[in-house]
Amino acid sequence: MINRKEAFVVFALGRSGSRFVCLLQKGFAMNAVEKEKKSKLSRAQLLPILLCWLVYVSAYLGRYSYAANISVVIDTFGVSRADAGLVSTFFFFAYGVGQVVNGILSKYYPKRVIIPAALFVSAAVNLAVFLGAPFGALKFLWLFNGIAQSIFWPNLISSLSETLKPYALSKAILAMSSTVAVGTFASYGASALFSTWGGFTYSFLLGASVMLVTAVLWATLYGRAFKKVPAEASAETLGTERTQALAEKPKGFPRELLAFVLALGSFAVINNLVKDGLTTWMPRFLKEAFGLPDSLSMILTLVLPVVGFFGAACATTVHKKIPAFVTHAGLWFLLTLLLILGCVLLLDSTLWWLMLVLFGLVSLAMHAINNIITSMAPLYLREKINAGLLAGVLNGCCYVGSTMSSYGLGVVADAFSWRGVFLVLLFACLIPIAVGTLSTLSDIRKKKRN
Repeated sequence: MINRKEAFVVFALGRSGSRFVCLLQKGFAMNAVEKEKKSKLSRAQLLPILLCWLVYVSAYLGRYSYAANISVVIDTFGVSRADAGLVSTFFFFAYGVGQVVNGILSKYYPKRVIIPAALFVSAAVNLAVFLGAPFGALKFLWLFNGIAQSIFWPNLISSLSETLKPYALSKAILAMSSTVAVGTFASYGASALFSTWGGFTYSFLLGASVMLVTAVLWATLYGRAFKKVPAEASAETLGTERTQALAEKPKGFPRELLAFVLALGSFAVINNLVKDGLTTWMPRFLKEAFGLPDSLSMILTLVLPVVGFFGAACATTVHKKIPAFVTHAGLWFLLTLLLILGCVLLLDSTLWWLMLVLFGLVSLAMHAINNIITSMAPLYLREKINAGLLAGVLNGCCYVGSTMSSYGLGVVADAFSWRGVFLVLLFACLIPIAVGTLSTLSDIRKKKRN
């Protein structure tokens, strides 16, 4: 709508006056958006980010309570590495399938109810382990845990997508990417302390307690925090972040968009194969290869998620220079391949501290890639495809890799030693490097044609 003065300009100058008024309107709208972006996050935009952050951090306490203690579990129950890894495999299988299903259904869920319900189920499973469930029952309990935990990510991303204004998206991406680091750090840190005190099962009690408190907070604050962004917001008023996101979107549907999702999906599988393989088996590797005690190896493992957070932050910064998601992720995989090659060369040495440095850098690269795939792509492409659906599909692909990492790498370690594990991870990185290279060359050819 234009006011009387603007109508007079249009009448007096004709078509050129109309264009002039449109430019003025766009200019004022962009100035308002820029001022909004430069200002601090309003309470209305900050509260949903904090709630989603808290839910996912607490979920990690209930998810990694087993993986953080896998070395202690092997010694306590006298089981093989493959049998211990099978528990995590049951979890990752249920989680991966559930991610896709819940991604499809996320737009229909009553999120005020479904998030607390999933937190209660996961808390109940962790409480059952604390109360003394036998080892034979753990894989089935962790299967139910995987089903419950698969509800979180697509519904949280969907909630943020529907609630946040464009200027808040980058803040939400950075905050949600930190959940992996904070949740893993908290879970492994608590497990290291409880293991030192001889009571590793208290990790499960901690996870259950935090999730129950979070469930109550979500149910109480949901109505105040999550209010949908008005649908009438136009492209001119959404600011530069949306403009950037639209420019980065793969053009055309379904062929090019499908190819884009398939590329990121394959990256997601390999990303979690390396990331969760490192997280799950590093304490056992440090104990067997360098003779480090369980508690010390778990404490050293805490370095990984801390460094990983900086990787997620780096990805957010680098994205401004390399906006193509596939090319960006491919470069991080190239760095990972070089780092794993360094780990292979150090296997017969006594330089455990240098090995730990390389592990930390691999973790940095893996968290950067994970941030690109599961946070940045779904939120920045929310105008092209449902954010909850894309987050669920891509995160589901991530946990295909997690499923392979726990049981598969345990089998490889039993059969071919730890060298075989590192070689598997090394060759896996070649696939995304090749895909990223082909994608980059294709983009260069398109630019030359244009």
